[in-house]
Amino acid sequence: MTIAACYLSTEGVVLGADSMSTVFVPGSGAQQGSEHHFNFAQKVFEFGEPGASVGVTLWGLGSLLTKSHRTIIAEAADQSLTANLPDLKQVADLVGQLYAQEYEQSFRDIITQANTLQQKGEERTKKEDEALADWKQMLALGICLGGRWGASRNPRAFEIVFDVTGPFPSRVNELAKGTPYFWGCPNLIERVLRGTDFQTASRISNSPHWQGSFRDLLQILEQSRLGRPMDLPLREAIDWMHASIYTTIKTMKFSHLEPLCGGPIEIAAVTSDRPFRWVCHKRLSEAVTTHQSPETRA
Repeated sequence: MTIAACYLSTEGVVLGADSMSTVFVPGSGAQQGSEHHFNFAQKVFEFGEPGASVGVTLWGLGSLLTKSHRTIIAEAADQSLTANLPDLKQVADLVGQLYAQEYEQSFRDIITQANTLQQKGEERTKKEDEALADWKQMLALGICLGGRWGASRNPRAFEIVFDVTGPFPSRVNELAKGTPYFWGCPNLIERVLRGTDFQTASRISNSPHWQGSFRDLLQILEQSRLGRPMDLPLREAIDWMHASIYTTIKTMKFSHLEPLCGGPIEIAAVTSDRPFRWVCHKRLSEAVTTHQSPETRA
């Protein structure tokens, strides 16, 4: 799981994420496998060679069976330049197409089964409902592409989302300026900013103790929403993204929840006047040196 974030302003786009990945490790013999958490995955990438003006962040599915995220993003950057695409929207569409090819190839059998269950609708058994929900959660994938393309100085960002029941991608949306976006494990930040998260609000609305409509509930909760500036200066946006990711990691660490977010925080920015720049970035030796005493680190 992940906490990924994006903030798009008139100055540029800020992308960030944690570094934890969850990998299933199969057992041997009669022993069952288990999930392991690793702290040094990369979820923020420069789109192309150094000097590019686009960045990418990811959430959800940690890997595909056919190609790594790193490889798909690099190939998408190569093809975008070769095709001389005119704007960032067409680049986002190409990224969605390349991911769709690998996604369908990696999970073809599960996609078929999930769609069969989806079409059964209310005829699904409880066990089938649980299986469909598990597939939707485990194979959810999101990509945020942000920056500027070609001669344009106008920063833009796009959300590309995959759901196991299709279509692939399920949507490609342009993000609004001045609005923070959080994906993966956004519930904790939603509670801070909005007073509650959508899942909790849905549980209250569906409870027999609540007699009003869902709209009525949202109007009440709206009174707890925290106000926010509409167009943060770049460095303040970086601070907000870092603080939000850090808060999520620490809250999960010190709660009953499974620590699905963690590791070093990575943040990058693309501004209207400068290409992709790292704000926080892991060294390749991070997994080695992080366990050494400070005096032995390079």
